[in-house]
Amino acid sequence: MAEIAEKPPARIISALSALSAGQKRKLSSARNKNKYSVGDTLSTLIHSALTNQPISGNYTEEEWQRCFDMALAQNVLAMTFPAMTALPKEQRPSFVLWSKWMAYAQSVAEQSQYKCEVVKKIGAWLAEDELSTTLIKGFSISVLYPRLELREFSDIDIFSGKDYDAVNACFAKHGVKVDSVDGHHAYLKVDGISVEHHFAFSNTKVKDGLLGPEETLKQLAVKNQQPTSIPGIYFPTPAFTALFVGWHAYEHFLQEKIQLRHVIDWVLALRALTPSDAVVVRQTIENATWSRFADTLTAIAIHQLGLPQEWFPANEIEIANSIDEVQEQMVWDDIINTLHTPHSHNSNSRRISIGKRILKNSWKYKAFANISAQEALWKDVVGHFKSKIKRPQI
Repeated sequence: MAEIAEKPPARIISALSALSAGQKRKLSSARNKNKYSVGDTLSTLIHSALTNQPISGNYTEEEWQRCFDMALAQNVLAMTFPAMTALPKEQRPSFVLWSKWMAYAQSVAEQSQYKCEVVKKIGAWLAEDELSTTLIKGFSISVLYPRLELREFSDIDIFSGKDYDAVNACFAKHGVKVDSVDGHHAYLKVDGISVEHHFAFSNTKVKDGLLGPEETLKQLAVKNQQPTSIPGIYFPTPAFTALFVGWHAYEHFLQEKIQLRHVIDWVLALRALTPSDAVVVRQTIENATWSRFADTLTAIAIHQLGLPQEWFPANEIEIANSIDEVQEQMVWDDIINTLHTPHSHNSNSRRISIGKRILKNSWKYKAFANISAQEALWKDVVGHFKSKIKRPQI
């Protein structure tokens, strides 16, 4: 693992002092009361789903519909359905909306089961050639949820370390070829399911501009992997998962958008840490540019979602409670007012869209990356072209 300093450097410039008074007023005036009301309802459902505590309250059909729409946009619709099953029938949504909610949750559960079968097939292929790979991102995070099917994810993400080329060759032997390669992974399809085979964890266009835990992640990914019941398939350590989840959310926060799902992933990753893992994670993020962002996610989980403080390492609670309320509210506003739109891979339209967001969200770079939006945009453009020229070394 990369060497960690005994004493973390001073925290980056205060988020509030980095923002102009005009930016603060603009962010404050952008609130939408309807979205905040439904945000509270959705928070209640998420809290119930994660803690198994029943909910109560009477909501109108309009409120339920808005909650459904927001949960769908935030990729947490499937996980909120079990919380509603404990409600008396008279407090539930209409039969039509209830049926849509249930059908969606069942569909996600079926997709999760199908992806498990695909992973078994991949494991069998690799075991034949005495190879192995590590599941990361969605699949490895889903096992932290109360039930696997509560965590929605579209792709199967894997990391094979120095066996990256050998694993790709194994796929090719079974008729699965690499479709394309971007700044940090290759795209393949196995039985109709997208597989992203990572050779790096930080998208190179972002990594060139910001300090990410790339080397630490690469070392953790191949150290003390946890075997699964499937030969050839491993899970990463809790420390890896927490650092990857936090950094991945940070990338999305700056260049695209984050969702409630990212916050929940971060919470459950922290909850799974052993005391020694918690020290590694804390010291690693303190030495990076994204420590303020990670601490803000923890604050949101405690103050906005109301999740039990005993789920968090004691020092994380103390740090989260020290986060400025305005800073926390700004990030919460950004999450709740987000309707996430997926983008196609490697498209010029996506690059233009990301560039516009970088300039529009300059407050994020000032408060959480300590660089200007113009500098971030330039690094994004340069990094994008560099990633097209040369794949990073594993």
